[in-house]
Amino acid sequence: MPKPRRISLTEIAGLCCALVLAAALARPAAAQDAALGIDAARQRALELVNESRRAQKLPPLALEPKLNQAAMRHALDMLKRNFYAHNTPEGKTPADRYQAVGGSKWMLTAENIARCETCRPPVTDAVLRRLQDGWMNSPGHRANILRKGLTTFGYGIVMDAKGGMYAVQNFAGPGTSDDAKGPADGGKAIPQEEQAQLALEAINKERGKAGRAPLKFSQALTQAARALAPPSSVSTFGQQKPPPLFDLMPDSERENWDGLAMVAAICGGCGLAPAAADVGRFTAQWFRNPSYSETLLDAESTHLGFTVSANGEGKKVGIGLLGKAN
Repeated sequence: MPKPRRISLTEIAGLCCALVLAAALARPAAAQDAALGIDAARQRALELVNESRRAQKLPPLALEPKLNQAAMRHALDMLKRNFYAHNTPEGKTPADRYQAVGGSKWMLTAENIARCETCRPPVTDAVLRRLQDGWMNSPGHRANILRKGLTTFGYGIVMDAKGGMYAVQNFAGPGTSDDAKGPADGGKAIPQEEQAQLALEAINKERGKAGRAPLKFSQALTQAARALAPPSSVSTFGQQKPPPLFDLMPDSERENWDGLAMVAAICGGCGLAPAAADVGRFTAQWFRNPSYSETLLDAESTHLGFTVSANGEGKKVGIGLLGKAN
C-alpha cells in the first residue's frame, strides 16, 4: 500500500543543511576558555540550542543518547575518511544513522553539520558559541534548530591536530501535522467522529466532480476500520497482510453489505495525535494514486468508514473502508 510520509509524503523527512564555518572558527579561543570534554560540550551545546528555542517560545529539547551516538559517529567518520556531507560515501542518511543506533524510523529527523579545516584542539565554550551563532545565522540551519515537533537533541564534535574540526547537531521528534494540507487549524487534535466527517466531505467533493453519488457515513464501517489499526498496533501496521474485511464486521452487519474495499496509508513524522490536517493529507494522497482513486470513485459504493490512528512517536495510519449496501 502507498505510504505517505512527512514533507515529501514518500519518505520520512531528513531536514539536512550543511555549513562550512572555517572563517568564523579560525580565530583562536580566548586563553581563559577551558577545554571541554564531550559530555560537558554536549550539555553546553544543548543549553545554547535551548536558548535559541526559548527566544522563539518553543519548548526545550532534551539530550538523547542515541542521537549523541549517531552524531559522534558521523563526526568521527567525516574526520577519518575526509569527507563533508550529510550522506556518507555509501549513501547513508541522518535518518539511517539514527535508526542504526536504535532510533525510531517514524521520527522526524534533522541534522546540522560544520567543518573547520584550520581549527585545532581544544573544544571550548567559545568554539561552541561560534558554531551555534553560525548555524543560527544560516536560514536552513536555523530552521532545523527552531523546528516544531522536535523533542530530542544529540551532539558530536571532534577536533584533530591535523584534520581540523567536525561538528554535528542531530534532532528528532514526532513532528507535527501543521505542514500538511488541510484547514488552518490542521494541527489540532480532533475526535474520530470529526475525522470521518472531514474525510467524507473531501471524498464526496471529488465524487461530485466525477459525477458519482455521494457516500454516506457508516458507523459499522468506521468501527471495522478502527479494528484494523487500534492504537496498540499502529506501530506494526503494514508489516503483514490485513485480515479479510468481512471478518472485521460484526455478525449482525455482514449480511448488510454486498462488497467492501479498503484504502490505507502511513505517515511518519506527523505528530502525536490525529488532526484535521492528517485527514487532508491521506485523502489527497489517495486521489493521486490511480488505483485508490478508482476505488474511492466506484459508482457502486454507497457508504464510508474512516479513521486515523497514531502511535505517539510520529507514525499515523489512515484507513478508509468503502461498502456497497445491499
